[in-house]
Amino acid sequence: MTDQDLIERIIELERDVERLNARPELYTAFEDVRVPLAATKKGGLSDPDFVQFQDNGAASTGVYVWAFDPGGEEEMFFECQILHAYREGTTIYPHVHWAPDGNGGAGDVVSWGLEYTWANIGGDFGNTTIISANAHTPADAALVGDRHYLTSLPVIVGAGKTISSMLSCRIFRDAAGVLRVDDYANDAFLLEIDFHVEFNSLGSRTELVK
Repeated sequence: MTDQDLIERIIELERDVERLNARPELYTAFEDVRVPLAATKKGGLSDPDFVQFQDNGAASTGVYVWAFDPGGEEEMFFECQILHAYREGTTIYPHVHWAPDGNGGAGDVVSWGLEYTWANIGGDFGNTTIISANAHTPADAALVGDRHYLTSLPVIVGAGKTISSMLSCRIFRDAAGVLRVDDYANDAFLLEIDFHVEFNSLGSRTELVK
């Protein structure tokens, strides 16, 4: 990139910011609100195993992930705060990044579930809602071992929700197929749970108010 290219890019970004500040309702974008699994907690009763995912092929320590068993419902817990850039009142889109432990049979699927409750500052946490999904992207006819898949969970309606609202959540593999079919016979490696969230600003105008 030349100096002139950089100058033009900066000017373009400044114009984007001006337009965004003038009419934020017209300029929105999506970003991940990420929940690294290092920030999750286990309950002690139905915990996934922490296992080696990959190594260098020559007995290195490798990298480790959480493996969810095909034989029963295993779960982890986390909290998530909605960022100040959030377009208040809009729907959020939870999704799971994961990989299978070995190839699957034709049509095999993994069912992921999310139990959550969501409240604004000053609001009350109510009864939880449970959602689930077992469709994966890419939509391979048979799961490919160690391939990165994304499973989009049903949307969460954000009507009335504001910045700094909090979700308290449980992520689990519905291995028994109670909610949706799960017929993949191996472990499923959970990489991350995220929320695609609509943003319409760089942040909030004041510390606690959009």
